[in-house]
Amino acid sequence: MQELLKKDLIYKIVAILLAFLLWFFVTNLQNPMTDKPFSVPISYINLQDGLVTGEKPENVEVRLRGPYSIINGLTANDIKVTVDLNQTQIGESSFQVKVQPPSGVDIISYEPTSVKLDIDAITEKQLSLEVEKVNSVAEGYSSYEPELNTSRVVVRGPQQLLEQLEMAQVVVDLNQASDNLVLNLPINIINQEGDVVPTNNLEVTPLTVQVYVPVIENIPTKTVSIKPSIIGNPKDDWQVARIILEPETVKITGPYERIMEIDHVQTQPINIAGIQENLTVQVALTPPEGVGLLYEPVVKVLIQLEEAPVTKTIPDIPVRIDNKPEGMNILGTPEKVRVTVRSSRKELEALKVDDIKASVDAKGLEAGTYQLDVRISVKEGIQVQEVDPGKVEVKITKE
Repeated sequence: MQELLKKDLIYKIVAILLAFLLWFFVTNLQNPMTDKPFSVPISYINLQDGLVTGEKPENVEVRLRGPYSIINGLTANDIKVTVDLNQTQIGESSFQVKVQPPSGVDIISYEPTSVKLDIDAITEKQLSLEVEKVNSVAEGYSSYEPELNTSRVVVRGPQQLLEQLEMAQVVVDLNQASDNLVLNLPINIINQEGDVVPTNNLEVTPLTVQVYVPVIENIPTKTVSIKPSIIGNPKDDWQVARIILEPETVKITGPYERIMEIDHVQTQPINIAGIQENLTVQVALTPPEGVGLLYEPVVKVLIQLEEAPVTKTIPDIPVRIDNKPEGMNILGTPEKVRVTVRSSRKELEALKVDDIKASVDAKGLEAGTYQLDVRISVKEGIQVQEVDPGKVEVKITKE
């Protein structure tokens, strides 16, 4: 048996090698090894909350090699490219790019192998919103101050970028308008150089703003004050401290002679009967007869209350005689007075008799009888309403 196996051994080995070479040749002819380039998006992972990256590469150029049957069916979606941003700190750092190819293929090369990123903190900034008007209204018409449904814009993004921002802006194209304009416009973010900043790395709230631009035919106008029309009184122990209007003025239109006679426009009535806390309302205006309003704004009225002052009479306040002449006897009549003061209820409830000082001044007086004014000293915030009697008779005699 062994002799049979050994017989023609060399020929058998050669036959096996030839069969393997033939198989290898046929296989590579039908499914050769090949390589192919891919542009693969980078996935940035594990960035900590509160941080953001600046400008960063979007793709990596990868070249893979493998059997034609595999390579030919691959797309960029089959290749995973990541940059791990875990343990990142604020500032500029380099990060390795990791490429994970599908099974059965090898990486020939990829570029870039690392990326340099500027890591920044995410913050917020409020910007004032301004309006830029371009072009002009129709001939014979004028445009007036635009009204916005918000005056500020909140921008969220990288701190370094936010530090360069100056304001938010909307651009209104008057475009030969002959009637009021109501527009919903996108908001532009402007940096300190006056350039519009791309917002792809920013979160802007709101993204748009409604703008109302009064466009009025050119007729006589006049700016007058707005006065609130108040009805009723607050609840007992309360009084109106101040009234704040926004806006405080309005433009009126009409015949020149008529508008020259008018110096204010009143709001519609505001009933404050029985209120005991600050009140904020929005009311329309009541134009005087024969004139119109340039536009009809809603006026915001803030009515601020304060505790109404009360009075209190304190009897038997001793009268002190100051600067008594040396070597003289001096006697004041009466020795005590009654004092009426006015302040808040809380202040007067805490007020004591010793807090009120009454005195007359005998400086430079000689022997005789005098009627001297009573002076009252009391702590700040308390008003002296009456002193009874207001004068004290002072008799000065020699010892």
